[in-house]
Amino acid sequence: MSLTVTEIRQNLFTVFSSLLDRREEFLQNPKSDFTRKKKISFEQTMLFPMIAGADNVATELLDLFGEENLPLPSAMIQRRNQVKKEAFKEMFHLFNEKIPKEKSFHGYQIAACDGSRLNLPYNPSDSNTLVDNIEGRKGFNQLHMNALYDVMNDVFLDVEIQGMHEMNERDALCKFLDKNAGSAQKTIYVADRGYASFNIYAHAINNGQLFLIRMKEGDARHLCTDNKHMFDDPLVDKDVTVHIGRKRKKCNSAYENYHFIRKGHLYDFIDYRTDKVDSLELRVLKFPLSTDTFEYIVTNLPKELFSLTAIKELYHLRWSEETAFRHLKYAGNMVHIHSIKEDFLIQEIYGKLTMYNFAACISKAVNERKKPSTTRTYRFNHAQLQKFVRLFIIGTVKKLEVLVNRFMAPVRPGRKFKRNVRRQSAEPLFYR
Repeated sequence: MSLTVTEIRQNLFTVFSSLLDRREEFLQNPKSDFTRKKKISFEQTMLFPMIAGADNVATELLDLFGEENLPLPSAMIQRRNQVKKEAFKEMFHLFNEKIPKEKSFHGYQIAACDGSRLNLPYNPSDSNTLVDNIEGRKGFNQLHMNALYDVMNDVFLDVEIQGMHEMNERDALCKFLDKNAGSAQKTIYVADRGYASFNIYAHAINNGQLFLIRMKEGDARHLCTDNKHMFDDPLVDKDVTVHIGRKRKKCNSAYENYHFIRKGHLYDFIDYRTDKVDSLELRVLKFPLSTDTFEYIVTNLPKELFSLTAIKELYHLRWSEETAFRHLKYAGNMVHIHSIKEDFLIQEIYGKLTMYNFAACISKAVNERKKPSTTRTYRFNHAQLQKFVRLFIIGTVKKLEVLVNRFMAPVRPGRKFKRNVRRQSAEPLFYR
């Protein structure tokens, strides 16, 4: 059931109240913190990491509190120190539970998994995030955010935060799969070719979950070692059985498509030097994208329910997560981190994720005004929407629907740009 913009805002503040009711879990000193009325309330403390933008802390506080009740930045820091980072994680998940996820792909939730790097203010003392391996260049700090994203409803479902020296995207996807094992929600997990691994296939299959992962051509050919010519045809859609083991024994060579997993390679279901052999039932596909380009897919989706056309459509849907990352970082101000303290970083990351999901929920609730022009189709300007929602949540904007409908963006089908990849760094705190 669709919610109104007022109900969505009320849901968020209900989450704040529920967190304060569980003060033993989420406050550093539950007997004294937020017990007396002060200039900065618990709700405002939770809101600040969500709405903070590109300006310095004093300017951001002015937007939130106004001129008459403006606190000093040090007061906000003291308040944030009283709240555990786990409160922001719980806020993110509790608000997600209140979002109606109405869209699906033939009854399935499509959960795309991908990672993105977050640039942090320079902090040479943080060895977990410091990258200092470029000769002649000052180091920089980064975190790696692995995200599970509902592509049909434009909502981030879960994240795993890793330092650059512990970055492991495949391990993050395995954690997502295990956390959602036994869920009543029918879900298809979609990922790019960096996630193609036997360990991920095994986690999904053992949990009874469905997946669709893109592969490199070399990985696809290596998968079916007993049929080296299987991918010679331009169109392939075949079921294969793959066997996994930890020993190079002569008897193991009799297994179909047997793969030996070395000691240094991760496979969670067989201990090193044991005789156990796992069997994985997979479906592999190859289809052309152009005259000389082919796509390779590994999945466990059944043929009778998911045709080749459906497989192509499913993988194409995954690309919307790239757009979501861009909106999260730039319109959602994830690139403008205001802290170097680890707990504050986590507060800001989960705050910005909650803000993105709040804006996505608002976009579904706002009734889109039809444009008189019949030559173009218009939709909400997502970047502008997040900025308006930020003002709506703090009470500056009252008539959000009217304002959003004034700034519509035309849809341009087939529009493409060459991807311009360039090195980016965080904006230093002392320049704000």
